[in-house]
Amino acid sequence: MESPAPSDRTRPAVPAWLATSSAVGGRLLVLAVLLWLLAGFAVKVTLPLVTVLIALLVAGILAPLVEWSHGRGAPRWLAAGGAVLLLVGVLGAVLLALGARIAGQLPRLREQFQRVSSDLSQRFGVELPSLGSSGGGGGGSGGGTSAGDLLGPARTAGEVVIAAFLVVALAYLFLHGGPGIWRWLLGKFGGRLREDVDAGGRAAWTTVGGYVRGLTIVAVFDAVGIGVGLLLIGVPLALTLAALQFLASYIPTIGAFVAGLVAVVVAYASGGLVTAALVLGLVVVVQQLGNSFVEPYVMRNRLPLNAATVLVAVTVGGVLWGIAGALLFVPLTAAVTAAAREVWVRHGSRPVAGL
Repeated sequence: MESPAPSDRTRPAVPAWLATSSAVGGRLLVLAVLLWLLAGFAVKVTLPLVTVLIALLVAGILAPLVEWSHGRGAPRWLAAGGAVLLLVGVLGAVLLALGARIAGQLPRLREQFQRVSSDLSQRFGVELPSLGSSGGGGGGSGGGTSAGDLLGPARTAGEVVIAAFLVVALAYLFLHGGPGIWRWLLGKFGGRLREDVDAGGRAAWTTVGGYVRGLTIVAVFDAVGIGVGLLLIGVPLALTLAALQFLASYIPTIGAFVAGLVAVVVAYASGGLVTAALVLGLVVVVQQLGNSFVEPYVMRNRLPLNAATVLVAVTVGGVLWGIAGALLFVPLTAAVTAAAREVWVRHGSRPVAGL
């Protein structure tokens, strides 16, 4: 005769903490798998994603100029095209001027740099990266160049040219047809979800645009201050180092430090320890002024991220996409955070602490 099945009362109850932990753990596991798949997909489509994101950042920088021109009667296509052409012209002129200056000073700087590198290697065992060979093919293999040696740089140059063209074209399209593109996208949603997407998207766009424009002001301050100081000290390639400082400042926390270190190394290579010490003091003073006075004023309420989140975003972006990732992941994280915060507030929820 079969024994009766135990009733629900006689079954051992699962502890509440175990049930809660299992539910949370399962959700976290699913989230981790989704993030892993998303990261793998992002790595495989790095070029188009980076191109689109950089174009959005450029559009965020130029949007106030386009709106100002359009508000004063200029057709939107003309305002967008003029802003993009102005940016391309300025960047092209700067690159040509810096290229000519680098070409004139690089041979002397290469010799000084190699001498300093040899000195540091003998004294402290520190190996600095090479600036290239100053000789004309004196290698052991006869100085020949194979097709494989040229294929890699040629491919990289081609990708850069394609990416630059796409950035310019997409930035124009975003500036010219941005409102129409946004209305088309909102048309794919309905009801409360459409309102949430609209509010979250506008919050993200406002945050990214303000962040990039504020960061540009900080970068200009650092570049001008350090560039003028380098010219007064007499460091070669001062304008080039100032431009490097400007570009590197778009990578939070790490970029400015690396650019300042490069300036100190160049100063040491060209003028010795005293010059390097002067440049080190200059870099520290200018960057501290920028971080303590300029950045709090221009970046006020524009970056809803704490310092730890910024550092993690820079690290993750650098691991996935290199320099482009370190540049883009902070504004991308800020955009997602601002959108999520806006939606949470709209639904009557308190924002997550620290965001």
